[in-house]
Amino acid sequence: MTVEAVQERMVEGAAFSVVVPLRNRYGPMIRNCLRSIELQTLQHLELIVVDYGSTEENHEKLMRILPDCTVYRYENDEPWSLAVARNIGLRRATAKYSCALDADLIMEPHVLEVAHRIHSTHPRIYMSTHTVLLDPAAVNFAKLTLPRDYTRLITLRWTNTSEGWGGFVCAPTEWWYECQGFDERMKWWGWEDVDMWKRAARAGLSRSRLCLTGHPDIGIYHQHHPNIQLEALRQQNTEVTDAIKQNEILAKQGGGILRNDENWGHWPR
Repeated sequence: MTVEAVQERMVEGAAFSVVVPLRNRYGPMIRNCLRSIELQTLQHLELIVVDYGSTEENHEKLMRILPDCTVYRYENDEPWSLAVARNIGLRRATAKYSCALDADLIMEPHVLEVAHRIHSTHPRIYMSTHTVLLDPAAVNFAKLTLPRDYTRLITLRWTNTSEGWGGFVCAPTEWWYECQGFDERMKWWGWEDVDMWKRAARAGLSRSRLCLTGHPDIGIYHQHHPNIQLEALRQQNTEVTDAIKQNEILAKQGGGILRNDENWGHWPR
């Protein structure tokens, strides 16, 4: 199977491209993520959803809740690869600045406005973020209503924070081409953001944590769900754990800034 453009929405002169990679996700968690993109104060956005390997049934459920956006589907039964899924979207981003946003995150309304302002001032900058870990016992994701419930989320801001290497990562779109994307040898997820953080430094990019820039109203919230890696460890799933160990080796041993060839983001390889 090749990458298929299931739905295309051309946005000429977009201010920012937002890539949301996912697999077999279609319910309230995705609706909350997409709604937070719709509510961004920075307008004229290009939204690219990458469906990497959903079943036919789950893909159809996803399509029923998507807004007017571009959708790429890679129908496959390969192990999930966050790196590949991100690259499929970032390779096709048309705005000057672009980000990858995990499908389980909710952004406050000013996130992209502030990110765009920082990029405009500092052309060579790579940004990641901190995320607030939302407890499903405190927040019912299925009943969350945005923008009304932003106030409630903000009150939870400092209850449980974690420094995230990824989740939300943004850079000038030309950077993704310069470094040829996230390391496509990495399967599942884990270490691709550590690797990119180091590669950006080697290339001379400034690096910043978006939520450490002193701006208000740029919280990013994680909707808790079962952790595949931890569950794999409990079940001794060697396919997942071995892949994560290999990702760590790739991230620690890799030098320079290139990981893929010029065909990055084009699948199958």
